[in-house]
Amino acid sequence: AWTDWAGRRHETIKGRPVSMHAMRGISAHSNGFHTCRAIHLLQVLLGTVDVPGGFRFKPPYPRCAPPGPKPAGKHVRPMTPLEGMPLGFVCGPDDLLVDEAGTPTRIDKAYSWEAPLAAHGLMHSVIRNAWAGDPYRIDTLMMYMSNMAWNSSMNTVETIAMLTDKDASGAYKIPFIIYSDAYYSETVPFADLVLPDTTYLERHDCISLLDRPISHADGPGDAIRYPVVEPDRDVRPFQSVLIELGARLALPGFVTDEGTAKYRDYADYIVNHERMPGIGPLAGWRGKDGGSTGRGEPNPDQLQRYIDNGGFWHQDFSTDQRYYKMGNRSYLDFAVQM
Repeated sequence: AWTDWAGRRHETIKGRPVSMHAMRGISAHSNGFHTCRAIHLLQVLLGTVDVPGGFRFKPPYPRCAPPGPKPAGKHVRPMTPLEGMPLGFVCGPDDLLVDEAGTPTRIDKAYSWEAPLAAHGLMHSVIRNAWAGDPYRIDTLMMYMSNMAWNSSMNTVETIAMLTDKDASGAYKIPFIIYSDAYYSETVPFADLVLPDTTYLERHDCISLLDRPISHADGPGDAIRYPVVEPDRDVRPFQSVLIELGARLALPGFVTDEGTAKYRDYADYIVNHERMPGIGPLAGWRGKDGGSTGRGEPNPDQLQRYIDNGGFWHQDFSTDQRYYKMGNRSYLDFAVQM
C-alpha cells in the first residue's frame, strides 16, 4: 500500500513490467539524445515508469518540481567567482546561460538554445569550440583526467588535429593547454603544462548524492574512495591541487575571513564543505556524533565511518516509498527531509 501526493491511499501498484536500457552505445551517436528521448517516451506511453519490473528512478531522482538549483554563469566577469553552481536545472528561457544576443556564455554551450537541458555540461564539445573560437576564443584550456583527445571525443583524428592546428600567424588556435592525468594518456603530448595526478588507489574521492551517486532504485547511497597505498613519485591529488589554487587566488569559499586556506586538502573538503547549512558532499553519518542522515553538521569522523563500512553508505526505502516516486507522498516527504 502507498499514498499519493494528494493523500489518496492505494492498495496496489499498477504498471507494465517492461524494462529497457540505454547507455553509451546509443548516447554516443550523433542522434543519441533523440534516440534516448524516444525510448523514454515509449516507457511513458507503456506505463512502465517507476513500477515493479520497469524503469526505476534512482536517488536523487526524481527531483521535486520545479527542480533546483539553476545553473550559474549568466553574468560571468573576469576575476570574479560564479554566483552559484556551474551545473543545474533549467526551467525556462530565463534560466538559459546566454547573453542579450542569445550567444552562449559557456565555452561548451551548455544551457544555451543549442543545448538547454545539458544537466552535466557538454565536456566533449569543449576542444572543438575552443579550436573554432565558438562562441569565443580562449587563451588557456585546462582539463582534468578526461583524456579528451581519445576516449571522450568520439572523433579522435579530428580532435588531435584541432589540438595542433595553427592560425595564419603560426600560433596555435588553442594557445595554452593545462592537463592533469595519472598516466601518459593520449592527451598528455598535446599539453603545454602537465600536472601529474594520483591514481584512485592513492587519493580520496567522493561519489556524492549531489552528483552521480551509487544509489539503486530501493534507496539512496553514496561512497568514498580512500588511499590504500602511498604515492612513490612526485604526484598530488588534483582535487587537492584545485583547492590549493582556490586558496592561493583567495577565491570565496576557499579562504577564511582571515585569508588563510579554509581546507587542508580534498579529504578535509569532503568532510567540512557545506553547499548550504547541513548539506555536504556525503549524506551518511552527519552531525557531530554521526547520528544524522542527509542533513547535519560536519562530522570529523565521517570518513572513518565510511571506511569502517567498506567505503559505502546506503539507506533502504520503506515499502511504501519504492514505486511511483514522482507522485508518492512518503517518498517526497523523505526526499525533502534529506
